[in-house]
Amino acid sequence: MKTKLLLCLATLVFSNISQAEIVNATELKPFSNVRVSMQRMLHSKEGRYFLSLYAGIWNPHATLYDFVYQQEINLKGLQKGDQLTLKSVDSDQVENGQYQFTGLLESNTGDLKAQLSKSDHSFEQSIQFEPVVKILNKPNFVFKFYGLDNLSEPYSTVLKQLDIVNKNNNTVVQSLTGFTAYPKSIGYMDINFDGYYDIVLSDISQARLIKDRRYIYWMYNPKTQQFQRSPQLEKIVGFPNLHGEKQQIDFGSGQLYQVENGLLNRIE
Repeated sequence: MKTKLLLCLATLVFSNISQAEIVNATELKPFSNVRVSMQRMLHSKEGRYFLSLYAGIWNPHATLYDFVYQQEINLKGLQKGDQLTLKSVDSDQVENGQYQFTGLLESNTGDLKAQLSKSDHSFEQSIQFEPVVKILNKPNFVFKFYGLDNLSEPYSTVLKQLDIVNKNNNTVVQSLTGFTAYPKSIGYMDINFDGYYDIVLSDISQARLIKDRRYIYWMYNPKTQQFQRSPQLEKIVGFPNLHGEKQQIDFGSGQLYQVENGLLNRIE
């Protein structure tokens, strides 16, 4: 039997926030070293390739799917500005020297002009990528982070507030609060494959550890233009590994879901 979960975007009121999690905003300090791990899901215009790309970080990496030859190529490398230079790696993330992937990424639109080639010069192809779901006037956000430091173990710092800032006019459009999260990195990815990026935080409230693999989900609702928490997703243990080419989410431990019309259908 399939288990179905609605990727709910209704406004939520949380009554289970403990007093320990209610923090005076004046106690919070700005954090500047939080890494935003952004996953882009792109496909080539002719439909042959699908690219799952983590860019904007110090170690960009990607998986390229070739639907014609049913081939999967793992890539990692460097990014300088909008220029990507990636090389193919094996399952141990060691360069194998078979392929090189270079490209110019337009960060606002997500379009990518790329070149894929083999190291022996037997193959070279120009590829034009675009987002799988193209959204007109897609919001362009950056983030400001606030938290507490000089705390006791297990974590000396925690993330308590995330401000959503409109990059075009530098105004704060929303402040996310009411959580305790790991302060070193956040995920920024399209969880429900609707073309809008959602926010994933590592939940370290209630003495949880990173290894517990519990996450907080803030889903973007284009109708309200706000991020809203999803308690349904937060019940699932495991990090959401997105397989955009199949519209599937793998949380590990056999928890594989198909996304269909805003519903998570567990694949038994």
